[in-house]
Amino acid sequence: MNKYWLFREEFYRSFHRWPIMVVFIAIGCLTGWVCSLIWPSYYRATSQIYVGLNPYRAYSDTNFLALSKPRYANLDNYLYWQMYQLEEAIFLNDFIQEALDQLQKTDPYWLKLDSSQLLNMLGDEWRTAGLWSLTAEHRDPERATQAVQTWSKVVIKHVKESVQSARNTIMIDHQLQVVAAELEEARLREKDLLFTKNTLLDWISANEDLPETQPLELNERWRILYLATHLAQNTPSWQAILENQPSADSSTGAYLNWIAQIVPQIEAEIPALEQQISNLGEERDSLENEYSPEADKSLGLSPNLEMKEVKDLPTKIIRPTSTLALIGGIVGLLIWVLSQLIIITNRVKDQ
Repeated sequence: MNKYWLFREEFYRSFHRWPIMVVFIAIGCLTGWVCSLIWPSYYRATSQIYVGLNPYRAYSDTNFLALSKPRYANLDNYLYWQMYQLEEAIFLNDFIQEALDQLQKTDPYWLKLDSSQLLNMLGDEWRTAGLWSLTAEHRDPERATQAVQTWSKVVIKHVKESVQSARNTIMIDHQLQVVAAELEEARLREKDLLFTKNTLLDWISANEDLPETQPLELNERWRILYLATHLAQNTPSWQAILENQPSADSSTGAYLNWIAQIVPQIEAEIPALEQQISNLGEERDSLENEYSPEADKSLGLSPNLEMKEVKDLPTKIIRPTSTLALIGGIVGLLIWVLSQLIIITNRVKDQ
């Protein structure tokens, strides 16, 4: 008895009879096709929506929080970043739950389902901006149509609201930047006014005992002129002070008298500046309180995004014909392989 066999010989012998293998595969595919005809079918309802994106200010959107793939380096990346962002948004639980709430008001059937079950029925198809297809699959064509139509309306409504919030966020952000710049400028001026006032008072204290007729040194004169005039504004009071500026050969007494006019002017401006700083701080806080809710509502979507409903497509019956035929062919191939192993085993025993 020969208990050994060569794989190469058996492989050649088996595949030399390839028509038999083809017959097994064909029978398997045919069986799968027949099964698809009796397999419980389901229906797919489709609503098409238009998604438009104007990328002319793409790089102004970097302040928005992305739900997925937040980084981009060029317009193509930006486009797909926004499309993926939009896809993440339309499947948010808030959208699905609102759609389910509306469905439950129109048909008691939906009262038996929760949001996760509705989510499992829904899908989307898209390549880029343009036409998007929102789909719903169900055993009942009427329920599939109800689901997709209700969901698409909820999506369009919420996306439009989010885009408007994104636009509001940009405007609020611009106002915040303006207020922040004004606030910083006011704080710097207040700091400069206080420093200048204290410096001039110190100079008065240090020089009030000097002879009033004694002239100032040139360097000291330029330092005093800078301190006294660099904060001057185009107002009548400041202009009057500048017009009374002592000449180059004036005495120390003349400068003391001139500085004595400047210090009250500075002291009069500081309270108004403090009030301005307080008002700007309150305005900034108010804008920040407006910014956060609007930014959250925007969902990170671009303010340049547009969406509107196009049409509902006819409901299609979906059968897993190709899938079951492929599975049947694979099963047929496996049966053929198993039969060849049995033939080889029997042949070895007979020998």
